Amino acid sequence: MEFKKYPSPNHGLRRADTEIEFIVLHYTAMNTENSLEKLCNPVHEVSCHYLIDPSGICYQLVDDSKRAWHAGKSYWRGYQDLNSRSLGIELVNSGYENYPEAQMKSLIRLLKYLIQSFKLNPKNILGHSDIAPSRKLDPGKWFNWKKLSAYGLGLFPEVSVPIACDKKIFLAQAKRAGFNPNTNFEHVLKTFRNRCRPSFTGAFDGYDCALMQKFADAFNIDDSSNSQ
Repeated sequence: MEFKKYPSPNHGLRRADTEIEFIVLHYTAMNTENSLEKLCNPVHEVSCHYLIDPSGICYQLVDDSKRAWHAGKSYWRGYQDLNSRSLGIELVNSGYENYPEAQMKSLIRLLKYLIQSFKLNPKNILGHSDIAPSRKLDPGKWFNWKKLSAYGLGLFPEVSVPIACDKKIFLAQAKRAGFNPNTNFEHVLKTFRNRCRPSFTGAFDGYDCALMQKFADAFNIDDSSNSQ
């Protein structure tokens, strides 16, 4: 796959005891020009490996072997330095609009390329909000996880019937899936709904629980990451 090289100085070395296991998706909340400027400016101390603009152009800012600065304070399945274990992809989007078809097609091509190149588990495609639900919303409720799932990328659980559940059980399943066990219920629910029920605004219910249970079931200890 071809990329436009747009080198950012904002990177470092991955921890010696880590390997790439995850891909983390973000939105930039600004246009392409401003996104590139910020991601390549040492003052901001932020970067990513790839940026895809609305037309589908894909820029490579940081080499895959390097540790880009995109995840920040985060947690998933016992890991906390997600920057050392992931590749970061920024999508030029305000966070309040649909992701254009050209951009999604480019993202799908990139994800397939990276998964094949690094022999990654396709389930390990995460949103920034999954790994930092108390402070991040991206890629947000407008991102089409269902479309990714149709290509065998990421997870988009679907259920037909609700189950009996309460907040305690929901959080226990969220912990089993990989969410930070110290995150409060409201943040986890909002993050999870943005991914799985983006158009639903009703009260917490048994469908939330059934979806979270299915989401957690998909992460088998034998083929996904576990606590370090």
